[in-house]
Amino acid sequence: MEYQLQIKPFEKKDGVKYKLITITDIALHTSKMNPTISLGKKIKESFKFKKPGRIYGLIPKVQSSSPSSEENMFMLDMLKKDVSFMKMIQEEEKKGYKILVGFPKEGIPVFAGKDTKEFINSKNGKRIIRGLAKNNNKDV
Repeated sequence: MEYQLQIKPFEKKDGVKYKLITITDIALHTSKMNPTISLGKKIKESFKFKKPGRIYGLIPKVQSSSPSSEENMFMLDMLKKDVSFMKMIQEEEKKGYKILVGFPKEGIPVFAGKDTKEFINSKNGKRIIRGLAKNNNKDV
């Protein structure tokens, strides 16, 4: 039988040890980032050194009236499809830990990365913004 993640609200059980993975934010970048190949390896490192980590990947368009639930489902789908992540969860469960994935109640904040801010403030970035503003005014 294939191993599956269960997606449900957290219910604390006595005698069970937990490790929490918290999705804190999403940063949008203009420079090409190489996607993180092994989510499981990155998360293991974070657990080992007890420090936050960052993963890189592609974010699809979110089209929903309740964006936070769509964002949460996207993040969970991304984790479920990663073989190294699923293997890491199985290893942690063999050690006696349950892995929890947490999201902020108000949704996952999305912000511009440093390179995106620099591009927006550049000459070409300002040209693009003016062009977008011009096109928006034509639609009105």
